[in-house]
Amino acid sequence: MKALTLRLFSASVAIAGLVAAGSAQAQTSTRPAAAPLQTPRPAATTVAIPVAPAATTPAPAGATGDYTIGIDDVLHVIVWDNKELEQDVIVRPDGKISYPLAGEIHVQGLTVPKLTEILKERLGASVKNPNVSVMVKEIRSFRVYFVGKVAKAGVYPIKAGTPLLQALTLAGGTSDGADLPSAYVIRGETKIPVDLRRLIQDGDLSRNLKLETEDTIVVPEIVIGSNPQEILDRRIYLLGKVVKPGVYTLKQDTPLLHALFLAGGLAEGADMASAFVMRGGEKIPVDLWRLIQKGDVTQNLTIKHEDTIVVPSGGELQNAVYVMGEVLKPGVYSQPEALTLLKLVTLAGGFTKYAAPSRSTLIRRDGEKKTLLKIDLKDIMNDPKTNEDIALRPGDVLIIPERIF
Repeated sequence: MKALTLRLFSASVAIAGLVAAGSAQAQTSTRPAAAPLQTPRPAATTVAIPVAPAATTPAPAGATGDYTIGIDDVLHVIVWDNKELEQDVIVRPDGKISYPLAGEIHVQGLTVPKLTEILKERLGASVKNPNVSVMVKEIRSFRVYFVGKVAKAGVYPIKAGTPLLQALTLAGGTSDGADLPSAYVIRGETKIPVDLRRLIQDGDLSRNLKLETEDTIVVPEIVIGSNPQEILDRRIYLLGKVVKPGVYTLKQDTPLLHALFLAGGLAEGADMASAFVMRGGEKIPVDLWRLIQKGDVTQNLTIKHEDTIVVPSGGELQNAVYVMGEVLKPGVYSQPEALTLLKLVTLAGGFTKYAAPSRSTLIRRDGEKKTLLKIDLKDIMNDPKTNEDIALRPGDVLIIPERIF
């Protein structure tokens, strides 16, 4: 029985891998390329390929029955013998659709048969005995996040109630070094243990949890002995409109102008007069136009360890969030209102092998002020009920520092 279960699981992984590969080819990315670090190092042995948050999936079999319609889902409506009424409609953020002769209908939370009944009733005033069919063309409202030792960490759109094992195959299964018995699902503030060893190797289907939208599946890495001592370098961070934003290592404190040279100088569209340096919880304005154009050395601030230099452009920092440092895809991410710290890390491809997530930093704008919050992402992953997975705001900057063994 055990051998048969293993063969069945291997076959499901192979099939899902082909499906995931075909889906990945259809996706595009608008995120900027990762900025290089200054210190050379070997390439990571495992590369996680995130799924873009805008990805969609065709409605699976059965989605027209008990499936509950959600925001951003694409519905295909047919009114037989009335070709002009056949069309695709997208569920708006307010949960409604607009349909000819039927007006606005709040569809979020409805099943497909219920929406079909409502359309028949509404259209009956204009169409004689309307024969209506509704299909879910694309599911965009339900998604889960895979973090840690899986082949393809990222975001996956699924149908609510999809079993964990089926969803895991979409992520390519677990990768080498996965601590299978310690896997768990974060659902809101609840941490749900799921022993993947018993599920995968023993075929214990009692562990095959049915997933819900916004679940985060965490597969930890096996840790042997104690963590290596983390050695702090003298590092600085450059964000915004510089040629090569990223994390840079310094031998000593250095003038601001020299730090900008490390990042290749200013990029087109930089708002030089609005630049600033974050030091601890303090925001220090620096007028780069006066420094560069007028030679005003009073603006040539001495940059110290863990300083963050921000060169904004009009509206850019206000309408997105940034993640910098030891993630596979550092850069700018839109829709900050839908993200938390862990979800942002997932979209960024997960941590690199050099990351020190327990020493992460969140730079947050509060009116005209910016504060610097120390974040222990390890604690959030291990105990989300006690340690809040903070919801992000526009303009937030998450920095994952590096550790050296």
